[in-house]
Amino acid sequence: MRPVTECAGTRLLISLCVLCVLCGEQSSLRANPPTAAYIFPAGAQRGTSVDVRVGGLFLHDKPAFEVTGPGVTASPHLTPAKRMWFEGPILPLPDSQRQEDYPADTQGKIALAKDAPLGARRVRVFTAQGGAGGPVFVVGELPEVIEKEIDGEPVAKPITLPVTANGRIFPREDVDLWEFDAVAGKTVTAFVHAQSLNSPLVTKLDIIDAKGNVVAEQMLHACVGTDASAKFTPKVAGKYRVRVTDANTLGGPAYVYRLTVTTADVPAFHFPLKAKPDTLKDATDASKSLQGPIALNGVIERSGTVSEWKLDLKKAGSYTFDLQARRYESPLCGVVAIFDATGKELKRAEGTETADPGAFAFSPPADGVYTVKVTEKFRTRGAANFVYRLRVLDAPDAPTAVEPGFRLTLAADVFTLPRAGSLKVKVTAERLGAFKGPIELKLDALPKGIEAKPLTLAANQTATDLTITATADAIIGHAPLLVVGTATVGDKPVMVAAEFVDAGAPPKGKSSPAPGKTAQRSGSSELWLAVAFPTPFKIIDQYVMTSAPRGETYYRQYKIDRNGFDGPIQVQLADKQARHLQGVTGPVLTLKAGETDFAYPAFLPPWMELGRTCRVCVMATAKVKDPVDGREHTVSFSSVEQNQQMIVVVTPGRLDVSLEKTSVRAEGEVKLAVKVSRSKNLSGPATVELVLPEHVKGVTVARLVVAADKSEGELVLTFAKDAGPFNVPLVIKATVMTESGPVTAETKVEAVK
Repeated sequence: MRPVTECAGTRLLISLCVLCVLCGEQSSLRANPPTAAYIFPAGAQRGTSVDVRVGGLFLHDKPAFEVTGPGVTASPHLTPAKRMWFEGPILPLPDSQRQEDYPADTQGKIALAKDAPLGARRVRVFTAQGGAGGPVFVVGELPEVIEKEIDGEPVAKPITLPVTANGRIFPREDVDLWEFDAVAGKTVTAFVHAQSLNSPLVTKLDIIDAKGNVVAEQMLHACVGTDASAKFTPKVAGKYRVRVTDANTLGGPAYVYRLTVTTADVPAFHFPLKAKPDTLKDATDASKSLQGPIALNGVIERSGTVSEWKLDLKKAGSYTFDLQARRYESPLCGVVAIFDATGKELKRAEGTETADPGAFAFSPPADGVYTVKVTEKFRTRGAANFVYRLRVLDAPDAPTAVEPGFRLTLAADVFTLPRAGSLKVKVTAERLGAFKGPIELKLDALPKGIEAKPLTLAANQTATDLTITATADAIIGHAPLLVVGTATVGDKPVMVAAEFVDAGAPPKGKSSPAPGKTAQRSGSSELWLAVAFPTPFKIIDQYVMTSAPRGETYYRQYKIDRNGFDGPIQVQLADKQARHLQGVTGPVLTLKAGETDFAYPAFLPPWMELGRTCRVCVMATAKVKDPVDGREHTVSFSSVEQNQQMIVVVTPGRLDVSLEKTSVRAEGEVKLAVKVSRSKNLSGPATVELVLPEHVKGVTVARLVVAADKSEGELVLTFAKDAGPFNVPLVIKATVMTESGPVTAETKVEAVK
């Protein structure tokens, strides 16, 4: 048997040597882990199924797709989809110098059972180079509609109440209009979820009438459980519109939202405050002297209002005070102060704009009646929804307010670990009550080839880094990640699993939400570790800066360092760019096996800003065979370092096209005089054509060619009776073909009905 053992060992050694050739030094190679930017639509009604688009970076091939929770069935893999991109208004300098992502679109399907629990679900994607989470998908209960996105001025979309509309503010400065019929005297509430879906949208919401007059503005403090809301009671029946846009006039494919419009009762707040159930008696009358344990329920109705409560406290007692407000969506930034009978302040605790004051202990210096005052930290703030619940607990009950123990949290729910590499995962400990002891941390049930040494959080230590390593033969894929902390609390051993708490996503169990309902945010111990296959090759070159005219193609020379990989490689514009591209486009090139030198063509649109330094990044992808198990993995290389950038200063184009009119009547046949101007170094016939967006129908044009020795011609446009909608100008494009490719120019004309 010995020769067989030696032969097997030799084969393993050869496999690992090949792996070293492909992976090289870990410092010189890397993976492009995926990112998940959005899911659209971001929800659906239970009992239905919906086609979804998931966008992100480096979602190559067919990424694995997961939507958490019961009652949800998702496509196991996403498939590539045509990238949807609207350029929108021209982004000039210096704004166009900002970093910009261009998410690739993938598609899949989600089916929801009729009894699927309402609420938010996490979305995750996995490739051979890692995993990502972030987007949120909501299981709703109302009928739903999905925006069909178009470029240009807003076109109102009809909806029937009650409804949840799924939309995106895309492109920048986009405005969405949702039109509905309202009944006189019947209150309508419109509310949005966006940031709670991890969308970057900062909602600006209002309601307008048929004439465009604003009838309801966005509420200063949103209805409980919503990101933004507006209410109005129409005096007359008729058509009204909900208008949604971004408060910062931004936008993009990730700016998703869910708009619910309903006549059901949607409370702006709850009084008494709805909090986690406990055994305390609730009091709302501050005119009487009270005794603990008790919960004091009040509201800071106006700026400067101070709630005063009288409490009969005993010197022998020890009390815990716990103010509940911010954690249950009240806007109150609370201040709690305790005074004796002479008016001397004995204790004070203040909250912040994001958190309530911490629970605190108070031991009365003598038996007697003490005054407890609750107010708003900022004296200009106060309203009917500034509600609070102040818990007062006796010493024996105080541990129930702040029970000794601990929580462990991680910064994400998906982590990417490179094969033959390491990863540091920050573990944060929240110590509760009087617990200060050490906490032992370890990772349970790690897959083969993954290692992590246990470590201990010292007494009072609140954070540490767990180091996870992968061997050179670790299997590429993803597996559950279980981080467990063990400590002695009191005299009992306690074991706690680390969670990821998404600060932006809706609470577990919360729908869109159901009118008048709310729930509390909770963590998830469902965590994942993805082992990534490193990319063996990379694009290399030296710094080059040049100039090129707009309206034509610029070619940049590159080299590929293959590092032992000899297969075909595709090159295209990168998902992640160093700057906003301002309309630059490029094809997908395929390099043959062994090919290392190539010229990438980038088309500079004719409307680019002159003098702009255009910086374009490219991305290389390929299928690489895994020497460990023989599987093929799609990997990529992308860099925003300046040596890999296509750096071009944009100069005037060699072709120009102009029209005799800036607008035309969109009826019947229209003749439009066209003038074409060529530079001295450009010759040849110019083809003039009409470029229509996909949503504009019913317009045709006769082909026009302006001869090489001519500069003028006539373009004939024909409009059908139902042509339109003309919410964007018509683009007239002129093209002269040269040996190096097309030279183009564009102008616009408004079509008016």
